[in-house]
Amino acid sequence: MRFCFITLAVALALFSIPVSAVTVDFNAYGAASGLGFGGAEWVGASSVAFSGFELSTADHYGLQLDAPGYYGATNYEITAEGPLAITFDLPQTGFSIDLRDFAGYGGSDTISVYATDGTTLLNTYTVSLDGAIRTFNDAGESAPIGVVVLSTIPSEGWTGILQSVTYGNTAIPEPATSALFGAGILALAAMFRRKR
Repeated sequence: MRFCFITLAVALALFSIPVSAVTVDFNAYGAASGLGFGGAEWVGASSVAFSGFELSTADHYGLQLDAPGYYGATNYEITAEGPLAITFDLPQTGFSIDLRDFAGYGGSDTISVYATDGTTLLNTYTVSLDGAIRTFNDAGESAPIGVVVLSTIPSEGWTGILQSVTYGNTAIPEPATSALFGAGILALAAMFRRKR
């Protein structure tokens, strides 16, 4: 009988797990690099891992780190001359990014959202950039999100400049949750049947 209630309680708890969002900016990474005010440097790598996600590009130069003061940067930022991918460590139900363009050159960035397999396109968005920091929120798609790709802005040849990435809406695997909930219901039914 206790097992029934414990199983049911665990199943119900999984449906209502509060997930706190995590925002990662690039200030600690930039400060550790030693890059001074107004500077920019190639990270020298095509990918860099952060807490909860990885940034990567196929651009031959790799990722670029910009310091405050570089073309209007107010914080440390990351950009690339080729498409910039954000690959989440865990499936997400939503995310948010803060981005801008170089010193108000203007243009728009295309953001493609992919499922966890990295190839199934879930949605494509266009974000207008005009020098101000823009927050793009994706509150959810038809399937868990695994990869987000920022394209290059045609008028600039660069991607939108990332200032931060917010994630934490981790998708709970549906079959496992449903199976656990079903087990709790069956155990509860068996308990009532045995009582009669």
